[in-house]
Amino acid sequence: PNEQFLKEAELKHGRQAMLAWTGVWATAKGGFGLGLHFPGFPEEPDWTKALGVFASEQPGWFFGILTFIAIAEGESVGHSGDNFRGKSTKTPGDLNFDYLGIKKKATPEKMARYEDVEIKNGRAAMIAMASLFAHESLPGSVPIMDIIS
Repeated sequence: PNEQFLKEAELKHGRQAMLAWTGVWATAKGGFGLGLHFPGFPEEPDWTKALGVFASEQPGWFFGILTFIAIAEGESVGHSGDNFRGKSTKTPGDLNFDYLGIKKKATPEKMARYEDVEIKNGRAAMIAMASLFAHESLPGSVPIMDIIS
């Protein structure tokens, strides 16, 4: 794969991991979790089972979310060419969605810093999600999680 493909994949998975970590943290009860809940949606204390419970109890919402994900995924690869072979016309990670106008306001140096910060935070979030999964599936594999919980 081309570097363009690898950078796009790292950005995409980093963004997904940042959203996932925020979702787990915001909805977890106990420990450092906030325990937030949307009224009318199912409550599942075990975050590893929450998606299955949500899909079975709210199939319409679940289908809508999957449709949104499919559209976003298609938009990120569909119109820009083949970034696996380095023939894409878009910048990796750029979804042309800058509703705050940050690109127009920020200097190139500041934009480079924002991009660097996003990559680093995405990497940290991917490690955090991997540690959560490891902690759930192999108790004692992440010692810091035993201390926190």
